Amino acid sequence: MNREQQQLHINMMQPVENCKVATVWKRASPICAGRGQADQHLFNRRRGLQSPPFRTFMNTELLIDFEAFWQRLAEDIACARDRVWVQTFSFEGDVIGKSLASALQVSSATDKRLLVDSFSKIVVSDRFLYVPRNFFDSKLRSEVLDTAKLQRLLDNSRVQVRYGNPFSISPRASLNRNHKKLVLIDSNIAYIGGMNFSEHNASWHDMMIRISDCDIAAFLNSDFDAAWHGRSIYSTKNFPGIQISTLDGRSNKLAFAKVFDLLDAAEESIIVESPYVTFPFYERLRAAHDRGVRVTIITPRENNFSHFADYARWETRRGGIELRLLRNGMSHLKAILIDGRYLIAGSSNFDFLSYRVYQEILAIITEPSTITDFRERVLDVDLRNSDRAEELVGTTSLRTRLRVRLLNAGLTLLLE
Repeated sequence: MNREQQQLHINMMQPVENCKVATVWKRASPICAGRGQADQHLFNRRRGLQSPPFRTFMNTELLIDFEAFWQRLAEDIACARDRVWVQTFSFEGDVIGKSLASALQVSSATDKRLLVDSFSKIVVSDRFLYVPRNFFDSKLRSEVLDTAKLQRLLDNSRVQVRYGNPFSISPRASLNRNHKKLVLIDSNIAYIGGMNFSEHNASWHDMMIRISDCDIAAFLNSDFDAAWHGRSIYSTKNFPGIQISTLDGRSNKLAFAKVFDLLDAAEESIIVESPYVTFPFYERLRAAHDRGVRVTIITPRENNFSHFADYARWETRRGGIELRLLRNGMSHLKAILIDGRYLIAGSSNFDFLSYRVYQEILAIITEPSTITDFRERVLDVDLRNSDRAEELVGTTSLRTRLRVRLLNAGLTLLLE
């Protein structure tokens, strides 16, 4: 356990002493009436987005990195009375998983559920369990046993636990993972974003968005309930300042068509932050660069899948795109900011799997104060903490380029 993980361990063990419903209201600056707003409203309507009113009250809070997320979530779980529903891609029996389990156990909520994708049954701590060398890794096997014990403990504490999307002999069904990260508290609070409940994930740079809104919570409740009963549904709905889409792994192209419309209409700048950007997103980014749009990609220098950093160098170099490599460890944060007006966030990594087969949550945010907050607390900081790729020594290997092209061809053949 490194120093960051040790400190996180200490902080996770701190009890929530008071049940305090702390709601952060973010009040946007008035939007000036006139030609600019009329043009913005028309642009949004053509792309199926809802323009915010003259003065927007969108109750959101950006939670940067796991400690901030957990502190806020622990308060909400402690205050919950009716419902705590948690959906995650990874859940492991380490300090993070145990802290979540403990919070759920002592919560007074009457309906407590944990929905985990079956990915967690075969991959633990980013390691595939059924590789021969991992059979003899006592630490890894111990964590697997701890996770099973934790599940039994939750079952005995009236916390319902289910593993969704079981693997099958169908290649498409096996690839069709539920990649959503979603927490629902009572009837009015929802968390969306990229954070999982495992120790190694919690040490990464990432973001969750806390939304306090009954209509948005109800919309996402329906999606969670469908997933809980083994169904995946595609749905899109506009709310003031935000459009939210739940992707079912079959109709994802419909939701991403709106993202592509925004990329294709970009006039000044596109900034993408993600560890795993792939085709078909690079094609749109190259086209934007060719139109004169400044395109920047921020990705971790120390990627948990090292070939992605290598691949990003190749794609950005051939497309003339600025690549910035984050220092100081892994980043799992995923977001796109277009012309400073459209913030795209959620669980999608903007890769081929998200585009075609993963079940995701995708949000397009137009609320100005949330975008300003993201710009100041995420992008400005990450741009300062990154280096231009051309200033670093390194070339892209032929092996990486071939691997990506074969992956593209193989997945296309498999899924078409």
